[in-house]
Amino acid sequence: MIPILQTSDNQQLNNALQLLANLRLDPRDLALNRGERAAQAAAVQQILADVAERGDQAIVDSARKFDDPDFTTDQLRVTPGEMREAHARVSPELIAAIRQSIRQVAEYQSHIMPKAPEMLERAGTELGIRFIPLDSAGCYFPGGKASYPSSLIMLAVPAQVAGVKRIVVCTPPSKYGKSDLVLAACHELKLTDVYRAGGAAAIAAMAFGTQTIPAVDKIVGPGNAFVQLAKRAVAGCVGIDGFLGPSEIVTIADSSGNAAFIAADLIAQAEHDPGSGFLITDSMELAQAVQKEVVSQASQRGRVVAIEKALASHSAIIVCRDMDEVLDFANRFAAEHVNIQTRDDDAVLAKLRHGGAVFVGPYSAVAAGDYVAGPSHCLPTNTTARFSSGISVYEFMRRSSVERYTRDGLAADSQAITELAKAEGLDAHAASVSIRMGR
Repeated sequence: MIPILQTSDNQQLNNALQLLANLRLDPRDLALNRGERAAQAAAVQQILADVAERGDQAIVDSARKFDDPDFTTDQLRVTPGEMREAHARVSPELIAAIRQSIRQVAEYQSHIMPKAPEMLERAGTELGIRFIPLDSAGCYFPGGKASYPSSLIMLAVPAQVAGVKRIVVCTPPSKYGKSDLVLAACHELKLTDVYRAGGAAAIAAMAFGTQTIPAVDKIVGPGNAFVQLAKRAVAGCVGIDGFLGPSEIVTIADSSGNAAFIAADLIAQAEHDPGSGFLITDSMELAQAVQKEVVSQASQRGRVVAIEKALASHSAIIVCRDMDEVLDFANRFAAEHVNIQTRDDDAVLAKLRHGGAVFVGPYSAVAAGDYVAGPSHCLPTNTTARFSSGISVYEFMRRSSVERYTRDGLAADSQAITELAKAEGLDAHAASVSIRMGR
């Protein structure tokens, strides 16, 4: 059962704060088990070094250890024929759903595509900015017992809309026979660089390159702690997005919230296994109603064991003194998904500073964002929405400033340039201007 914690009770307040602290994947945080995190980081470093040294064979050995004991080098690259065959095995109804998702994600990403503003003009000077797509990007998403074509769409479509020339896809090989949906989505997206590689080894392959898997300029996508630690370790060698770890939701509600809807969203995130859900409210009546709904609804779901574990161990209903405290907690959680169900949703939205994706109103189901709404569901977790954003076309574009001077424009700025350059002891900088002025 999901616990109810009251901030008016000091012990329960501390419990709520501990839950918040446990979300952070930060080795400086005393709430974490430092020994466990250090062991994970050491294991990741070993995997990265192994892939850098042995390439394909290290990927194969990793796949045999974690996914499929019979995996071979020949299976690394997914052929166009395999994608076509998988596509043919998927029902027309699911193909239609995949196409709708691709279409609507592309529509939204095109809508938000950044456009260069007009040039800033001074006398003899023009200043601007341009947006340039990356040459290549690596899209990673988890596999294993589940199949996530939606995650592929949410990563690859923004990259395609941005204009990335080469999109490399890595996902773990499936020994459970559930990869047809992913390969069908690859076929619909017309992807050609698709590889069976998982975990930290896949991140290493896309960062360094192997005999089969090409290196890329930026790696994006969700995954477990090992995947996220690997991305952090290769940052600088390649670009990375942010921390896209286990799924989570915070619902902000007052007494007007719909208990059945709230419980359904909490359960939906809990079934990710791992996943976590939090309701933050100022209404004990709503808290108790949601708790009852969770028990009733969870028992009817296919992943009931995982759901009950996540709700009991990694989730909570937090009852605050008032809505100001509710919002304070919500901003401290900086959750991946935030749903607002209050009497004045717009006023609450205006005060909410942090959240990967915000779903406003009782009918804005998080599942809509997971599949077809348009914004990517690959979002910052573990409170990192305080400083990072979800995947979009912006993730696959660079900004480059453009500066154009005439002689008169440079003359107008020359004295300030040379004074500052000389003050910093950089007389060659000063000379690069004065020589143009004939001095």
